[in-house]
Amino acid sequence: MSYSEELEKLPPKFVEKLSRLFAPSLFQRVARTFNIKRPHTFRVNTIKIDRLTLMSELKKKNIKVKNVSWYKDAFILLKPELNKFAKTDLYFNGKVYVQNLSSMLPPLILKPSSSDYVLDLTAAPGSKTTQMAAMMGNRGRILAFDKDPVRFEKLAANLRFQGVVNTELENEDAIGIWRDHFEEFDKILLDAPCSAEGRFNVSKAKTYRYWNQMRVKRMAKKQKSLIRTAFEALKPGGLLLYSTCTFSPEENESVVNYLIRKYPACCKIEPVNLGIKNILPALGSWNGVDFAKGIKNCIRVIPGELMEGFFIALLRKIKSPNECSN
Repeated sequence: MSYSEELEKLPPKFVEKLSRLFAPSLFQRVARTFNIKRPHTFRVNTIKIDRLTLMSELKKKNIKVKNVSWYKDAFILLKPELNKFAKTDLYFNGKVYVQNLSSMLPPLILKPSSSDYVLDLTAAPGSKTTQMAAMMGNRGRILAFDKDPVRFEKLAANLRFQGVVNTELENEDAIGIWRDHFEEFDKILLDAPCSAEGRFNVSKAKTYRYWNQMRVKRMAKKQKSLIRTAFEALKPGGLLLYSTCTFSPEENESVVNYLIRKYPACCKIEPVNLGIKNILPALGSWNGVDFAKGIKNCIRVIPGELMEGFFIALLRKIKSPNECSN
């Protein structure tokens, strides 16, 4: 199937937007990723097993994997298929967590430590929450929110399954919780609900048939409320990681730009340095709107054979909003 045939199945306005986001050669490359089957990837749950012991167990069970150069605790599953891997005691006992590599980036960049109090604003199903807990050695504190009852139960189950004990859960909407948690947190992860364009697959209509520009606008409005909540709940000097698995600038650069424009003297965008090749700096403008200068420190992960499309911004709170001129 050619990239043009693949794009014909996707919403025309989405394709038009994509063509404006990427140069022609990169546009073609990205288009082909909407019909690829990526290998499964997973990470070690270091709460239950260390990397070397896991590698020894993988060898004993004849499970073939490939290392990930930029994350020592992550692996690409080569053999067997996931359904057989899921029947092993390693999977069944929560010693590994299957997760796309792009999804592993936000905690790696935020770098929560065992002394941190961390807020995870929209945490379900818990992939990044459990990753952060492992990075923290199951110490420190995490407060994780998710308002959807079904997803919340999955979040709670995943945390139990992975042996996480440093996390408190709240089944409620996180928007506005800064009023009860003003400037409490050292680090905050906002992996925001989004239009999920980075996960479109032309072979699965359910992954894209819901898409329209009005949905993108509604998501952007919600994301702005969430990022403001996150910023107000963050301690001065603290770090906020904002991420999405979508391409639309309305949900990415525009949301970060909203925060920077609202608190221009209180917030700055930190550069993100990763040892991976498939990244681009964020856009400097969109639809005639110039973004704040620091926006180009944000990154876009270009989808490929292993990774989904992603957007990541790392922000530091310089001082309290009470000291800023809105």
